[in-house]
Amino acid sequence: MRAYIFTDAERGLLREWLASGAEPSEVLHLFALTRRNLGRLVGDVRLLAAVAVELRRRGRLAGRGRVPRGCGRSSRRGG
Repeated sequence: MRAYIFTDAERGLLREWLASGAEPSEVLHLFALTRRNLGRLVGDVRLLAAVAVELRRRGRLAGRGRVPRGCGRSSRRGG
């Protein structure tokens, strides 16, 4: 799982667009990518929100999650 949707550079471009309305070619490209992937992105954000709600309900949202045995970097298989 990735920890972001937009890169830092993309976030900067989009924030600048929101503030100024300027539309350089990089922003227009982001718009095209957003339109192409919007359905899947919205679905993933909804799923993420539902998982967060359930984790909070179970008292597991705060703190560090457990990593199953054998999945850490010290695994003998080089995990």
